[in-house]
Amino acid sequence: MEVVGIGETMVAMVNEPQGFIRHADHFKPFAAGAETNTLIGLSRLGHDVSWMSAVGNDELGEFILHKLRAENLNTSFVKNKNYKTGVFFKQIFPNGNVDVTYYRENSAASNMTIEDINMDMVNKSKILYLTGITLSLSQQTEKMIFEILRMLDKNVKVVFDPNIRLKMWSEEKARKVILSILPFVDYLLVGENELEILLGHKELNIAIKELEKFGCKNIVIKLGESGALYKLNGVKGSVSNPQTFVEVDPVGAGDAFAAGIVSGILKGYQPSVLVEKACFLGGYITQFYGDYQGFPSEQFVDMSLNNPSKEKVNR
Repeated sequence: MEVVGIGETMVAMVNEPQGFIRHADHFKPFAAGAETNTLIGLSRLGHDVSWMSAVGNDELGEFILHKLRAENLNTSFVKNKNYKTGVFFKQIFPNGNVDVTYYRENSAASNMTIEDINMDMVNKSKILYLTGITLSLSQQTEKMIFEILRMLDKNVKVVFDPNIRLKMWSEEKARKVILSILPFVDYLLVGENELEILLGHKELNIAIKELEKFGCKNIVIKLGESGALYKLNGVKGSVSNPQTFVEVDPVGAGDAFAAGIVSGILKGYQPSVLVEKACFLGGYITQFYGDYQGFPSEQFVDMSLNNPSKEKVNR
């Protein structure tokens, strides 16, 4: 097993037509969750991935499992609990803005404990992928994540994306918990705006030095349309987005970026190549509705980065 991801997947309900839900004719369901979006991306890029979580004994849980199995994720370690599966509604407006309403309190995933995690399998993986979302679900899941990290084999690399959702917890709580997890993190993927929450400023070079003092060995700062700044394996640099895309749905861009980073780590890419791939994926995915639906294959990514074509039709 190359990658294990631990976290919640919910059913996302997206209204059609676009705009306010009050005017919706119907809703389309999607499986959605930060960790699973990244794992699906990694699966499409050819990696062996496993998802550990919990879903309810309900049709929504079955819907999620059906979708993720279709993407070749190993769901053997997903637990069924006598709680509901989380749901959220996502309004997408014509200008590209997105508003999300969660119904995840006391969900199956928020009731996970260390007993729900197969540590033998986690410790056989190469990378453990985590986000701050799981930390914010409940006190139980926060405790579970720290227990996992304390039991983790030293050979397993931890890739962590804070993925701060202020609808889930306060800035103060997010800062306290996330800073306390950084000593366990091998690769930190952090957004520019998240730096202000965590460190109180967005001075990028200073931020890298401060994050290193917390024990982070490798840091990538996501800069949105401007690309990314990184310090990986002692090498510092920046990458501009290799291509520009017409954004339709911005949700999932950070998860796609993370998939590019994890894939590059597993393939042993040089830092600049690794981050360029992540930037491409983060932008490319925003052209599609749904958090992971537009994820490309490794062959497509290589072709797009190495041989960009102006042709609109492949004949």
